Amino acid sequence: MDETQTDEPVPEKLETAPVVTGMEINLGDFTRTVGLVKSLRLTLDNQIVVQVEEIASGVGEAGRKFKMGDMEQANIDVARLYSGFGLRTNQWESQARSLVEKMKMQAAKNPKSISIDKMNQMKAEQTAVRTRIRTADVQFRRLHQGLEQAFTNLQRPPAAGTSEMLPSGFLIPFKAAGPPDRPALVKKSFDAETILKVNVSKGAEVGYEIKFDPLPPTGRLYFFTRTAQVFRLEKLSPMVLIQDLETGEKSELKLVEFVKEVQSGVWLLKPRSS
Repeated sequence: MDETQTDEPVPEKLETAPVVTGMEINLGDFTRTVGLVKSLRLTLDNQIVVQVEEIASGVGEAGRKFKMGDMEQANIDVARLYSGFGLRTNQWESQARSLVEKMKMQAAKNPKSISIDKMNQMKAEQTAVRTRIRTADVQFRRLHQGLEQAFTNLQRPPAAGTSEMLPSGFLIPFKAAGPPDRPALVKKSFDAETILKVNVSKGAEVGYEIKFDPLPPTGRLYFFTRTAQVFRLEKLSPMVLIQDLETGEKSELKLVEFVKEVQSGVWLLKPRSS
């Protein structure tokens, strides 16, 4: 079990809501997704060429199922609808590129047949549509990923209490030890199931994407190598909820701070069998 540290930078502030697997989902996420898809308007030459109204309606219906507690069916529906959303936007993109090529060919044959204003108008329209697609996709993907993780969490057995998860005789010497001696005590009582990794990237969409490898499961114990502390992860969201085993107190830290801890070295712990 070795400590690792990555050199990947993490922004001090994450622009807009970061996309991260494990985010909590509520009815507001369904409502925002419905609104963005409804206002998408996949147009070419000021005419809607690809319809997405039924996708928006489907998300609204999935939200109703989510509200009624049918998480499984809501998850299935949203996954199917998000796939359909991608097919529709790809269909528009194909038609948009085809239109550009057609106008270029016409202009090559007869420069006077296509005015500069007409070309600029077409480019401006397509840029506006692509911006709306990116915005809707970020929210739709967040809903899809978060709902999938929420459903996965429901399938897990309830986490044991902190006292039940700690090996006998661990906590007293751990509290008494100084930070340099604590890693050895942790290794004596626990196996490192994995050392968490995280990648933060700024992609084509707005904001940042955060990808943990693996996704930190809640209800488990972790050793933070930078501070030499053991915590229980209660919730992974824009505000991460953790419980300090030494004090028993729960506290929140921003997701960006949790990412920094992972980059410094965080071990997912598993008590050794006696």
